[in-house]
Amino acid sequence: MKQEELFTLALGLADPWFVEKVEFIAKPDTLVNELHINVNHKPLQKFLTEDRKEYAVYDHVDRTWRHLNFFQHECYLHARVPRVKNNSGNTLQVDVPWAKPGSSFTLLFEAFSLFLLQAGSSLTSAGELMKVDSRVIGRIVNYYVAISLASEKLEPVESLGIDETSVKKGHNYVTVLTDLERKKVVAVSPGKDGEAVGKSLAIMKKRGAQPNDVNRVAMDLSPAYTAAVLEKLPQAAIIYDRFHLEQLLSKALDTIRKQEQAENQLLRKSKYLWLRNRATLTPKQAHKVHYLSITFPNLGKAYQLKEQFKEVYNNVDAADALSALQEWIRIAVESKLAPLLTFVNTLKAHWSGIVTYFHTRLTSAFAERVNLKIQEIKRTAKGYRNLNNYIAMIYFHCGGLNLPTQINGEEPMIFRMLISK
Repeated sequence: MKQEELFTLALGLADPWFVEKVEFIAKPDTLVNELHINVNHKPLQKFLTEDRKEYAVYDHVDRTWRHLNFFQHECYLHARVPRVKNNSGNTLQVDVPWAKPGSSFTLLFEAFSLFLLQAGSSLTSAGELMKVDSRVIGRIVNYYVAISLASEKLEPVESLGIDETSVKKGHNYVTVLTDLERKKVVAVSPGKDGEAVGKSLAIMKKRGAQPNDVNRVAMDLSPAYTAAVLEKLPQAAIIYDRFHLEQLLSKALDTIRKQEQAENQLLRKSKYLWLRNRATLTPKQAHKVHYLSITFPNLGKAYQLKEQFKEVYNNVDAADALSALQEWIRIAVESKLAPLLTFVNTLKAHWSGIVTYFHTRLTSAFAERVNLKIQEIKRTAKGYRNLNNYIAMIYFHCGGLNLPTQINGEEPMIFRMLISK
């Protein structure tokens, strides 16, 4: 078998396309050489265009595409792409089977680039492996994410999660909307205010999910988010997430620890001991907590209330849980500890959304997992300077989109072989 026939098979080319010439160009000054594959079509062919009619070739235009590396060497496809003149007199370039219209890269190159990102690579590391600038990989991601967002219709979203995540540490935020039942991101917008919620709901609606279908919203205690939901989703029940409440209570506990520690250095380096769940303490740690709780009764009382608060939320019966929560509030008020009183006031100010939790048991736990995944994406990339790339990567990893990392419905074995090198 001639090498041209071999490469025709390797590229999956079908009639009338075939490999006409293969040229390997050595570059002595570098370890990276180049493989150039010239593709042609059989003569006297007619080609189908977008109007579903076949036309004879009018002329040709020379095109080049970057392909997957041949071992460590860069590979390029070249072809004289036919153009036809349709019945309206318009000159149209024929679509080629190995690349999307207008792209300078083959479909396999783009699919493998996306595959690398799904496997955990950053835009930078994927670019280094593919031997292109990271911005090229970013443009490929943005293109396919945009196509998927425009073409894949969302199913009705009934249980919605709202959360924010930072673009950079301490700088700029995006609001992330998640479908808590189907476990995927449905919309992302810059900011962490009511306007961001409104823009995200508009995106969700444009993608086919009507805001009027939302009947439950799980979120943190953000006043801006609360106001936005009351205004834009008046039919939806607000559910304040238990884990955010537990975090607030832990902060109150830590405030009490700091107050006690200011008077006695015996509590130094004990911060995370108090924040841990009692069930996860080692015998040595449990003994230390018991001893310090006796020595510092205010701190001991606060720690006991923190653990009891979790038990209240674990109660499966809504009526019993609410009764237990009322009793918990009474005990917390009797403690007269200012941080706990502040926490109790927070509970009372958000009572309706707290009560609803016990009847629905809906949490934003998945939204929090999405947040953790986003933070991992950010760490891998060492931050994002381009907000559009950041949002595209959130959709890419968490949006449940059907992206072209497969060819003919299957993941090419060569992808696994290349990434395992």
